[in-house]
Amino acid sequence: MATGRSNEFHLIVPDEFHSAKANLGSDVTVACHLSPKISAADMEIRWFKETECVCLYKNRQVTEGRSYRGRTGLSTGELDGGNVSLKLREFRESDVGVYLCQVISEDRTEEITVGVEEGARKDCDVQSVNQLQERQVHLTLHESNSTLAEDQKIKMEESALITELEENYVKILHQTMFKVFKNQEKKLQQSEIQLKASSMVLESILQQLETITEKSGLLQNEKRTDIKESHTQQIEKHLLQMTKHIEEKQIQLEEKDMQLQNMSEQVREKEKLLESTIEEMETLRQEQMKQKEMLEKNEQLKISELNEKSKCLEETKSLLEERDRKIKGLEKEKERLDEELQDKDRRLKDINAKLMQTVRDVEKTQNQLQGKHTQLENIHKMLSEKMRHPENKAKELEASKCQSKENLEK
Repeated sequence: MATGRSNEFHLIVPDEFHSAKANLGSDVTVACHLSPKISAADMEIRWFKETECVCLYKNRQVTEGRSYRGRTGLSTGELDGGNVSLKLREFRESDVGVYLCQVISEDRTEEITVGVEEGARKDCDVQSVNQLQERQVHLTLHESNSTLAEDQKIKMEESALITELEENYVKILHQTMFKVFKNQEKKLQQSEIQLKASSMVLESILQQLETITEKSGLLQNEKRTDIKESHTQQIEKHLLQMTKHIEEKQIQLEEKDMQLQNMSEQVREKEKLLESTIEEMETLRQEQMKQKEMLEKNEQLKISELNEKSKCLEETKSLLEERDRKIKGLEKEKERLDEELQDKDRRLKDINAKLMQTVRDVEKTQNQLQGKHTQLENIHKMLSEKMRHPENKAKELEASKCQSKENLEK
């Protein structure tokens, strides 16, 4: 066995138990070992199914949970080797679920969860007894580092405390009753011894009286009669004292019997009170379980709502991101367009400057053309005048030709 400080350990399930199988109705071992293999004999070991205490080992005593009495236990002989496995006898369908092993040593607490799952049936057409024998359970390990909720811790502590108090109360009650009955038995024995001694004294006195009577025969004188009477009176007084003593003892015995009956009634009342208290606590536990289920449902609804809201937020976020990307693209496009506009403005300014120069050039050219046009008009007028002068001459020539013809014809 490995040596080391008792508070330096953690819980494991050996590899050979990871896929263990067992039939319903048989014995099942929910395996759990300490690593390293240090002794767990002086530690506190708790096994829970959900929040109900199944088995409690404390001060080297094993206490079974109320719903598991006669069906659970630990291998106390293997605790020195670090084996803290839970033994379940006559495994039932209700035993299927998740178990939590909690080992406490000084200020260190280690926990591990072990899931017990039911396997599929081999044959669905066989009878119920065969089905019960054919059905199997699978043991699978679920190591969890997540911390328990505060209400779960409180319920587990309450369940363990109830199991411990119930067992301790029953033990103390049995021990108290045993001591009371022992004391009463001793007192009764002493009273019987005293009664026997008194009866023996009375028998001896009666024997003495008979002997005296036989020896004396008839009364011979008044002196012997007086002695006998005084002796008889003394005996009667002694008998009266013994009778009173016996009556007192009987009264004391009757009182003791009454006290025992009262104590028995008190014990029964306490047992009934304990049972009612346990039933009330069980009712409270069931109500807490219902409240827990309602809280879990509400939490699930809240979680679903939060998931939907988170989805909506993610979609909104993605839309916003897409819009931001579009805005950035538009900003870039705007910057590009601004640059293009600035470039066009520069070009337009250049073109305007060139146009202005061209306009000035055109105006200058127009002025020059206007001057030339004026000159041309003057030239045209001169030419028109010159053209009209030859025509006049031609007309005159024509007229002279006509006259000459007329003259010739004449």
